[in-house]
Amino acid sequence: MKFLFWLLVFGVATLSWAEILRFEKNFLLRFLCNYNYAFFTSSEFKDGSLVSNRPVDVGVGIGYKDFYWDLEMTLPFTINAGRGRSMAMDFGFDFFPRDWWVELSYRSYRGFTTNYTEEDWEEEEIYVDLWVQDLYLSFLWMATANDKFSPRAAYFLDRIQTTSAGSMIIGGKLQGSSTKDNQEFLPYYSEKRKIYSSWLNMGYTYSFVYSNRLFLNLWGVAGVSVGGGDQIKGVTLLPEIIGKFAFGYIGDLWSWNMVLETEYKPINYTHHFEQRAFASFNLLFVRRF
Repeated sequence: MKFLFWLLVFGVATLSWAEILRFEKNFLLRFLCNYNYAFFTSSEFKDGSLVSNRPVDVGVGIGYKDFYWDLEMTLPFTINAGRGRSMAMDFGFDFFPRDWWVELSYRSYRGFTTNYTEEDWEEEEIYVDLWVQDLYLSFLWMATANDKFSPRAAYFLDRIQTTSAGSMIIGGKLQGSSTKDNQEFLPYYSEKRKIYSSWLNMGYTYSFVYSNRLFLNLWGVAGVSVGGGDQIKGVTLLPEIIGKFAFGYIGDLWSWNMVLETEYKPINYTHHFEQRAFASFNLLFVRRF
């Protein structure tokens, strides 16, 4: 009787902590389709803003156990008629050791359009051959996950989170960025500008889990960094805000989600101020093997 009693206690305790379930199939094939938007303003260009013209990216990726790789490219025939072509490439590598999310990301985009108005001129759209490149290594710790929450369930679809739960996010990032205007439309970027920064990020995320395997996740992270560059005197503070919304379904073989993501980053140099904003609507389909 004692053996049965302790076996029952152990079984109940095990079930109470089994909120994150794994699939038997460890290999994933990922299909991505993203609608992207990039926004750029500069203190040198006070007549308007620059916006990208790269509406749709498609990509593929693979995942095995705790490792994931994705590559996305722009579909050239989806650009808006009458506007300059914007090219982009996104490469991501993700690793999940326990409650950590380690991400290596490379993003390159080129080509913006602006509504340019000058006195005695009619408003017209001008294509600006502005090239921007970002490379960063990010470390995020789900500090209060307690085996009840995993970002993998909402954003990589390789776990089942059985109960609604959330976690505080603590982490950091190392980033390098390069910007150059090949047309010299923006004098500040007539030469390539490089900036290197180290970040401290904090935030919170929560997933609402429903009985039919649908889920909804909210994600908010704010960060601040100290940065410097080869043509920047001293250092500069770089704040950053990132918000995400994910909704999807996890099945035994097929899973899907849709993610709305926004990112805002103002940058203040000694004699120059700019703002960068990114937004995307992403569709992800996953097949397990």
